[in-house]
Amino acid sequence: MSDFWRNTVTETEEDTKKLPLTWNRLRKVCFHLWRQFDDPYYAGFAAQIAYFFFMSSVPMLIVLTQVLGIFDISMDFIRIWLETHLSHAMGSFMESLFTASSATLSNVVLMALALWASSSLAFSLSRLTTYTLSYGRYRFNFFVERAKAIPIAMMSIFAIASSLIVYAYGEIIANRVFHSEFAAELILSLRTPLLGLLFFLIILSNYYLLPRIRVPLRAVLPGAVVATVGIMLVTWIYSLYTERATNHNLLYGAFSTIVAMMLWFYMISWVLCIGMMFNKSWDIHMRRGRLTPAKIKEYLIRQYPVNGEEMFNKLIIGEYDMVDRSLDSIAVRFSRKFDPGYAEKREREICELKEERRIRLRIEKEIEDELEEGTLIDADPSDQEKVSDPLADK
Repeated sequence: MSDFWRNTVTETEEDTKKLPLTWNRLRKVCFHLWRQFDDPYYAGFAAQIAYFFFMSSVPMLIVLTQVLGIFDISMDFIRIWLETHLSHAMGSFMESLFTASSATLSNVVLMALALWASSSLAFSLSRLTTYTLSYGRYRFNFFVERAKAIPIAMMSIFAIASSLIVYAYGEIIANRVFHSEFAAELILSLRTPLLGLLFFLIILSNYYLLPRIRVPLRAVLPGAVVATVGIMLVTWIYSLYTERATNHNLLYGAFSTIVAMMLWFYMISWVLCIGMMFNKSWDIHMRRGRLTPAKIKEYLIRQYPVNGEEMFNKLIIGEYDMVDRSLDSIAVRFSRKFDPGYAEKREREICELKEERRIRLRIEKEIEDELEEGTLIDADPSDQEKVSDPLADK
C-alpha cells in the first residue's frame, strides 16, 4: 500500500480543530476545487454525465409519465415550466416525448429496459463520487456498480415524480388535507423554494447512497448545497441565454433543440461534478476530518466488520496490487490464458515489483534502526537524501 494510505502523520489537537468559515478560507476551498481539475479523470466527466443525462431522459420520462398517470395528473405544467425557463422549442420537444411514450410501458420487459437505461446516469455519478472520495484509488466493479445504480435510479425517479406532484398540486393537496385557504396560499407562495428543497434532498441522497464507500451524511452536505444552488442558478442563466442568444437553427437546423438540451445537461453535469469535488475541498481546508485517507479506510473497514482489512485491500488500489494475482481483472486473467507471451511478461513485472518492495522495506528498516541509534543526527544532509530515495537512480 502506498504512503498516501498509511496513517503515519501525527496530528496535534490544534491541527484537527475545526475552523470557522472566512473569506480567506473560502478562497482556499475554491482554488483547491479548481486544482482538482488537473486530474485528467475530471476533464471529460461532465460530458460523459451529460451524455447519460440525454440517453436516460426518455426512459426516465416514460416511467415518470406512468407514475403521474396514477394520480391522473396532466403533464402540461411541465411543458409550461420548460417553455418559461428554457425555450418554446424545447418545451414542445419534451411534450412530444411525453405524448409518444406514454402508452408503451405495458410491457414488463420494456419497463426493465427503461430502468436499466435510466440507471446509466446513477451509474456514472456513482463512479464520480467514489473516485472523488477514494482520491482516485478505488477499484471499480462494473456489475456491482451497475446493480446498485438501478434501485437508486428508481428511487430518484419516484422522488422527482413526488416533487412535481407537490409543485403542481400542492395547493389542492393542502385544501384537502388541512381544509385551510391560508395553508393553500402559503404552499402556493412557497412551492418554488419547496421544490428546491426537494431537489436538494434528492441530490444529497444520491451523494450519500451512490458511492461504495459509505461516509457520514454531513460529509457530503456542503456539496449538496452547492449543487442545488448551482443547478437553480445555471437554469436561470440558461433561460436568459436561450432568450437572447443567437438562433441555433441557423447553425444546427433540425438538431437545434437537441443541441440546446445537451448544453443544458452539460451545464447541470458540471454543477453535479463540482458539488462532489467541493465536499473534499471543504473537508480539507475547513479541517472537518471526515474525508481523510485514514477516515476513508475506517469507513470501509466498518462497512465490512467480518473481513474489513481484506475488503479494503480488494477495493482500494495499492502500489503492489499487481503482485497479488487474486486481484487480476477478468481481462488480465483471459489475457494470461489466451494472449501468447502475456503471462511471461506479467510475471517479469511482478518479479520486478517484488524486488523493488524488498529493497524499499530493507532501506526503511535500516533508516528506522539508525534513527533509533541516533547515528543520523550528525550525518550529512546529502547522505540522508540519498538514503531516503534508494530507487531514484533506478
